[in-house]
Amino acid sequence: MGRRIIIDTDPGQDDALAILLALAAEPGVEVAGITTVAGNVGVAQTTINALRVCQLAGRDDVAVHAGCAAPLMRPLHTAEFICGADGLAGMALPAPRRAANPGHAVSFLVDTIMTSAETVTLCALGPLTNIAMALRMEPAIADRIDRLVIMGGARDLGNITAAAEFNTFVDPHAAAIVFDAGLPITLFPLSATYQAVATPDRLTGFDAKAPIQAQILSMLRRERPGGASLGGADGHPMHDPCVIAWLLWPDLFEGRDCRVDVEVTEGPTVGRTTIDWWGRSGAPANAHVVDRIDADAMFARMAEAVRALDLAQPPTKKAL
Repeated sequence: MGRRIIIDTDPGQDDALAILLALAAEPGVEVAGITTVAGNVGVAQTTINALRVCQLAGRDDVAVHAGCAAPLMRPLHTAEFICGADGLAGMALPAPRRAANPGHAVSFLVDTIMTSAETVTLCALGPLTNIAMALRMEPAIADRIDRLVIMGGARDLGNITAAAEFNTFVDPHAAAIVFDAGLPITLFPLSATYQAVATPDRLTGFDAKAPIQAQILSMLRRERPGGASLGGADGHPMHDPCVIAWLLWPDLFEGRDCRVDVEVTEGPTVGRTTIDWWGRSGAPANAHVVDRIDADAMFARMAEAVRALDLAQPPTKKAL
């Protein structure tokens, strides 16, 4: 059995590709479950989207648990202006055939981590509300988490405000709790993930005639709404798949251990992550911060990996 993971997510197009990549990686990666949180869209829709993506992959066996509907201490901010009203603009996915599993995502996180025969890796693709709540509910899970891999934060400029990346802006208090929990953390800030832009050249490995890959290409090639151009003019940045790609192919990434602090005071810098790249504070590092990505190789390997999902689909499922 390979690495056991839980994906905490707010799908979101790039979340969808991350989920598909993780499901394609089994059995090397075991997806123990998916927990959803409010972020790109509200939690009711992120839950539906997680179910839709699992259905696309032919994996209705994967547990999906709905989580927190609002940040710990702030009003919810969502991102339909980027990801569309349903969160998955560009992907024409049918409604899910099943409902989410019973039980709250936070309870699922605590129960699964505490009872797992092996340590669990958490993959955090959205605001950190569920994970912070789980740490508050049962602090002992910290010793049972092999690693927390986060897409969030910004070493330089933000993407939702001048100072803050979207996930940490939505729930900075949760992010502060998580970074102070003493967990082994790998962080993908915007300075890294904006290297993973889905340019036309990087999409040549995906097969537009294969149903699952066709949905991925449709999403990646969709018209770019306001704000998405932060990743450049050549395509959409694929932030969240970097998290799963790091688990699969760590040779494609470089970084260093740093101190990361989160601004929780309301104002123009709320949600900012201060990443002490040069170690000026003298404070102990609390995260391994990724700085460089071999994006060409990452997209090539992702295309090869998700091809397995299409090959695994029986003819009746290919019509989805």
